Amino acid sequence: MGPGDGHGCALTLAARLEALVEGVDHGDRLAADPVRFPRRYTSAEDREIAALIAASFAYGRVDLFGPVLEHVFGLLDARGGPRAFVDAFEPVRHGAAFLPLVYRWNRGIDLVLLFGALRNLIGGGSLGDHFVVRRGERDVREALSRFVEALRSAAVEVAPTCGVAATTFAELPRGFRMMLPSPDDGSACKRWNMMLRWLVRRDDGVDLGVWTHVPTRRLVMPLDTHVGRIARFVGLTDRADGSWRTAREVTDSLARLNANDPVRYDFALAHLGISGRCRGRYEAGVCEGCPLFKVCVAARAG
Repeated sequence: MGPGDGHGCALTLAARLEALVEGVDHGDRLAADPVRFPRRYTSAEDREIAALIAASFAYGRVDLFGPVLEHVFGLLDARGGPRAFVDAFEPVRHGAAFLPLVYRWNRGIDLVLLFGALRNLIGGGSLGDHFVVRRGERDVREALSRFVEALRSAAVEVAPTCGVAATTFAELPRGFRMMLPSPDDGSACKRWNMMLRWLVRRDDGVDLGVWTHVPTRRLVMPLDTHVGRIARFVGLTDRADGSWRTAREVTDSLARLNANDPVRYDFALAHLGISGRCRGRYEAGVCEGCPLFKVCVAARAG
């Protein structure tokens, strides 16, 4: 399903989405977004590691996962920052500080496994070396599947040194397995696609512009409840499930408006919901101030 029923409708939606993007107060919204953690760093090596860690915990309410990430990055910074910490990571020596961590289904051992896997995977190179979109691939799906599989394999290899008895990915702790979803399983992979948006799009004060070898046109929209709901309201999709197929359909609709950078609209759409400006239904005096008001079915229903 595309945006609108004709060329004129598409132009109207494109203009209104651009107005939404231009109207975002980046300073205010960054304080409520996990991208603020990798933005603390200036080096590409620190930013890519920080982006993966921040995205991994970016589920639930920001006021709950934010303090967890503050604590984690405080420990990393005490040892030279994310990349220096990963390069020198020894599970027994450095992992104990993380073991008390608890956030919903994640436990400290999940981070220990993640750091060990990253150390083994990266070696002397960069994380971006392991994320390559090949010629002829429509989007990042295949590259992401390979990337996740490489991390999963690295975690299984390092598990014994982390005190985890596992010889397959399925035997690793549930919380860690939930950190590494794959599009091959049908997941929309919201956190991975958000991380990719951060790392691939140019540094515009929000995104980071680190992985310049990945084309922005290959990115897929990070599909969370806010983006999915608003996408349905404005006709980007009529699907209601949180699958890769739905994320791909929303991306295709946005690519008709901006073929080279379809995920440009993600930050603004997500924060329209996160901020509470979009209540999920028509509210007089609230909806009229939204740039999407005249193309939103929820507003028309009111």
